[in-house]
Amino acid sequence: MNGTLKEINNIQWLFPGEFDDSVLKGVTTNRIFNHIKRIDKLPIVSGEIYFSNDVWDFNSVTLQRVPKRKSTFDFSKVDVSFKEQLKFFALTKVWEDKDKIQTIYKTLGNIKDFVKYLSAFDIYSLEYVSPQTVKKYIDSKSHLAPNTIRSYKNCINEFFQFYSNNYNKIDWIEINKHLNLTKKESQELKAQRESNKWDTIPDEYLDNLLSCLSNIMDNENAPIDDRGISAMVILLSQTGLRNGEICDIPLNSLESVQILKGTKTAYYMRYETSKGVKGNGNFKEVNTTMTDLACRAYKTLEKIYKDRRKEIKSSLLFVPLKAKTLPVSENALSRMLVNISLKHGREIGCINVKEKFPTFHHQNIGILMERNAVSIEYLKKYKPTDTISTPRPHQFRVRLCNDLINQGVPIYYVQRHMNHLTKEITYGYYRREQDLAKEKELAESVMKMLVTGESEVMGDGKDTLMLRINEYIEKSKLNVATDLDEIISGLTKKMPVRAKNGGICIKSGPIRECSKSDGTDNLYCAYGMCTNLFHSFFMVDINYEKYTTLLKTIKYNQDKGFKKAVEKETNKLRYIIEKFLIPELEELEKETKLKGETYIKEKYPQISFFVDNYKTIYKEVKAWLN
Repeated sequence: MNGTLKEINNIQWLFPGEFDDSVLKGVTTNRIFNHIKRIDKLPIVSGEIYFSNDVWDFNSVTLQRVPKRKSTFDFSKVDVSFKEQLKFFALTKVWEDKDKIQTIYKTLGNIKDFVKYLSAFDIYSLEYVSPQTVKKYIDSKSHLAPNTIRSYKNCINEFFQFYSNNYNKIDWIEINKHLNLTKKESQELKAQRESNKWDTIPDEYLDNLLSCLSNIMDNENAPIDDRGISAMVILLSQTGLRNGEICDIPLNSLESVQILKGTKTAYYMRYETSKGVKGNGNFKEVNTTMTDLACRAYKTLEKIYKDRRKEIKSSLLFVPLKAKTLPVSENALSRMLVNISLKHGREIGCINVKEKFPTFHHQNIGILMERNAVSIEYLKKYKPTDTISTPRPHQFRVRLCNDLINQGVPIYYVQRHMNHLTKEITYGYYRREQDLAKEKELAESVMKMLVTGESEVMGDGKDTLMLRINEYIEKSKLNVATDLDEIISGLTKKMPVRAKNGGICIKSGPIRECSKSDGTDNLYCAYGMCTNLFHSFFMVDINYEKYTTLLKTIKYNQDKGFKKAVEKETNKLRYIIEKFLIPELEELEKETKLKGETYIKEKYPQISFFVDNYKTIYKEVKAWLN
């Protein structure tokens, strides 16, 4: 069959000969719609999904790593007047390749709710929807959280836009007024973002939990799955991985590096994440530092499931004996935490403590009994009125972030090694009461590095920066040798600094935001195209990751024939190499010759790879400038 083969959202599509790229931009798609209705089949190369079916199971076709519940589109309860439109809307969303299947699933859910509301009032076309009807529908959602209401508004707006582009042109200007955020809603959203920050796990609870789980994990007489679940929860607490990431970890993921002049071994674990990666089923490999306790948990899992792996021919680290599907799902791991907590509830201190830990996940034990959700063996010592409280998976992540920041770990390493690459997530989502004090600490440590010359600062405006620092010291009539603390404190107030992705910004700080707009700030921070951004050689690993990401983007665009995109991405690549990587690598070489490889690896273990492979990497990146 002649046609156009396209890979969109990790699915191979074969479009008819008359296909053009306008379909990807959500522009009029009637020709392709008519073709699909005629053959009654979605143009997927691998697998079969019939257009007339009420259930479209993308999971069975190509997206096995996407949760089945979120990759199956069900149109069975949509009124026939809206069904075809909603199906083609779903396809267009997939072809646009902006959202992952899980997001489109959620969008469809919101629109299905809206058209159900319309049908209940005998409205069977968007052309007959009045502004008053939309307002009443939105008002009916007033009990929901502000961000949920915003989600409904955005989805309805998209559906109207799609209908107008692909069916009949309609004027929904008045309707759109009811779909825009009001000033009040914006304020409510801001308030919700503040209140929705997950609380950390208190010391008292975490100490009891880890003590209990460690004893179970190390007890060779304990049931294998009890030991395995205990080890998995310990890994969560020590690495901050998400449930899905930790369940997917394969064997041979533990790596090591020699530090402290070869007298100690530091461990880290490789894993895959889909966060920050475009497309369904796509992943990138990242790593996380491992504590001694985390290593014990990893090695326990490796050992206790050795026979099980051999029996079922699996290479996964966690393969519980009673698991029906592998990898274990995110929800299944959460249920396992509840099970082990029920079995040792009194010891952990998780029974009837709802008021003490209000943000934990609470479950009534009577309901668990009715549902037969867990083994009766775990429930027999409790009353139906009892409540069990367990940390939500994300709270382990929050706790670890807080611990790292409180121990003085620079925020840019928390961002990278917790797989957060934007300032908004780490600063806006994980910061707690003591964060400002820690940010001030970081600012002072950076300023001390600049004043004492401990490390060479780099950046387009470095001469101006050092001039301002020296002018301040001269005017203050203070001596660096004797008044260093006073100089640092004064400079930090005068020129606040803040950690950014791959650098240090001197324009903004704990009490002064950057004057640039968020969008511009994101671009500048992402590629270092800002005269207020300074950096040093020990950030080479972060900027090298940007470099490798751009290489993949360039190759993708080359394969697709997108010449302008290739040129744009190549310019970004050369900018990063010239302004960041080359200076950082050259400074790394100087520091290594001056202080020795052992010292550099011990102080900055995250750049050991660049010390060991300096010549190869330098030659590789330098070639792009020729």
